[in-house]
Amino acid sequence: MTNRNLLLVFLAALLAALPLTVPLAVGLGRAKSLSFAEARGSIWKGEIRRAALGPLKLGDLTVGLDPLALLTGQTKVAIRASGGEARGAGRIALTRRSPGVERFTGSIPLSALGLSGSLTGDLTARGVSAEFDNGACRKAEGDITAVVQGLGPNAVTLKGHPVCQGPVLALPLAGAIEGMALDLVVRLQADGRYNLEATVRTTDPAFGAILAAEGFTSVPGGYGRTSEGKL
Repeated sequence: MTNRNLLLVFLAALLAALPLTVPLAVGLGRAKSLSFAEARGSIWKGEIRRAALGPLKLGDLTVGLDPLALLTGQTKVAIRASGGEARGAGRIALTRRSPGVERFTGSIPLSALGLSGSLTGDLTARGVSAEFDNGACRKAEGDITAVVQGLGPNAVTLKGHPVCQGPVLALPLAGAIEGMALDLVVRLQADGRYNLEATVRTTDPAFGAILAAEGFTSVPGGYGRTSEGKL
């Protein structure tokens, strides 16, 4: 048996033994910002009850560590969220140097990112992948949409694509209805800090009064508001 085959046999035996020795709750010790009520199963296949990531209530999660990624020195976890504010599925990378998400499809409420008051809506991702390297955004792709209500009788549909803006992952969204245009930009840093910048362009003075009541202030070309936080 060659040294290479011997190594593969050793790794296969190690991966087979780990489910018996590593409870899911222990594996979650690395995710400092994640809170949960209960964790069942192993790091290979488990369930997390009533999970939350900072202010975002994830609900119940099913998770599973990818053994093939471990063979390349990476830690990747398939995850599916249901029953909470976040809904969807994809894979997340837990490495310290290059955290990220792969092929995520799902939605989260914009209120979790600071859109408050009578303005409501969900941010929906389709096939989104993003990666950070040493704290800087290195990769961003996929499609994002949002439907925002509260700026009149009709909802505003926004569309965009995630991009890297220097070290920051940006999710720019834009849309318009008659007499008004809305831009939303969510910016995420590798450490979980984020800000949401909302800009409304309108010539209708009635909208100006509504926006002022929502905490918007006058900016060039319209009204703007910024919120920030950390996941």
